[in-house]
Amino acid sequence: MQPHQLDPVGDTELFEAEMNFLPVGGLGIGTIRFGRTNLRIDHVEDYHLLIFCLAGQARVTAWDQEASIGPDKGVYLAPGTPVRAKFSEDCEQLVIRVESNVMRQACDGGRPSMKSQIDLRQPALKPWLGLMQSMLGDANGIELLRTDRRLQSDYESMFVRTLLHGHGIEEAKASSIAPVAVKRAEAFIHSHLTERLNLDQIAGAAGVPVRTLLDSFQRFRATTPMQFVRDLRLDLARTHLEARKTDNVTSIALDVGFVHLGRFSNAYRARFGERPSETLRTARK
Repeated sequence: MQPHQLDPVGDTELFEAEMNFLPVGGLGIGTIRFGRTNLRIDHVEDYHLLIFCLAGQARVTAWDQEASIGPDKGVYLAPGTPVRAKFSEDCEQLVIRVESNVMRQACDGGRPSMKSQIDLRQPALKPWLGLMQSMLGDANGIELLRTDRRLQSDYESMFVRTLLHGHGIEEAKASSIAPVAVKRAEAFIHSHLTERLNLDQIAGAAGVPVRTLLDSFQRFRATTPMQFVRDLRLDLARTHLEARKTDNVTSIALDVGFVHLGRFSNAYRARFGERPSETLRTARK
């Protein structure tokens, strides 16, 4: 998934864990079991994450909100979300990863405005739940998804669209309506993209408290202001690399506003599926 911290609770002399993972196009669907454990993710990278419990239970904290999850309830975590979680001894997670480009395509280039708590008992989610169970509950269905690329594409599209429909996003289109504060923040970010930016500066330009800005971005952009900054910088870096503005990757990273070069390389690869040097090498051909 991505680098994260796991802290087993209690006797850790014998630690058993199990993970199964099935890539389906731009989806990743897996089960994870590792006993009573605390988890920390500094921020969800460039993908959308859903977590449920097939067995046991968990407590998940995202931003300042805490939620209980189990067989009937899960959580949705947007890119950029910091996550803390506590899993019970008997917990087996169902984890679903949706790449950001897949979600953007389903939302006509926008971002979904999904609630963080997912209640699987809601009638609107039954088509999505049935689609997932029908394929993943059968070994032959899993083998088909694993080997048939055309079926992967069809399933990916159906999976995301039924998920969005279940959250009341009609015709799988994200809301383009955003408060003035968000638009002010975005305009400020675009104008100062390559400069040193922090939340206080962006909130000040938007004319709202930091907490209000975070809540607004989460609701209307399904991300955070700083994740929004990072994504724009990565896009700009890719443009420079493809145009061969310079053959020095470090110089490009610094020019677009990145200070930590290791983080830049990791974030670039997570977003575009290749290293910055590989993009540059392709541009030279």
